[in-house]
Amino acid sequence: MYIGNQILELRKKRGITQEMLAEEMGVSVGAVSKWETGKSIPDVIMLCALADYFEVTTDELLGRASEKDFIICDDAQLIGMAVKDILTKNGYKNVRVVENGEQLYEEIKTKIPYGIFLDIHLPDIDGLDLLNDIKQQNKEIKIIMLTADSSDETKSKAVEYGADAYITKPFLPEHIEMVLKTME
Repeated sequence: MYIGNQILELRKKRGITQEMLAEEMGVSVGAVSKWETGKSIPDVIMLCALADYFEVTTDELLGRASEKDFIICDDAQLIGMAVKDILTKNGYKNVRVVENGEQLYEEIKTKIPYGIFLDIHLPDIDGLDLLNDIKQQNKEIKIIMLTADSSDETKSKAVEYGADAYITKPFLPEHIEMVLKTME
């Protein structure tokens, strides 16, 4: 069952042992082990407690489809807010904006997004290196490069590193909307 895998993944991501989780939830280590192997499932009260503990919704814990969320990583606030506005106008409610790679890493630790709009030229890290690192850790995250760099070399490297789309600045809202449609 999905919930067991989800508990295991959340526990490992946080560096928590089964013993630590058992103590925090007031259950035996055997109960945690049974949840993770699918031999039993938590009751409704425990499900809510686990969701609170891991800071996820019960739907996420149960593996139900959750709303697609995005992070926009661009050091130009105007660009970040423009993309956020386009996404919200297209029905996406969970959109976070960050200005550098360090903030992006912190946001990903909090919650892995469905997609990231990523600038290449950031103040603290090269966006292509960031793309490569994120894709090596989680290939499921959709990464859309959003940059003024239109060189063939940069585009080629972005494709090599796993970019799902490439939008050149300046862009029109239709460019963002077209990429969103291809990702549905």
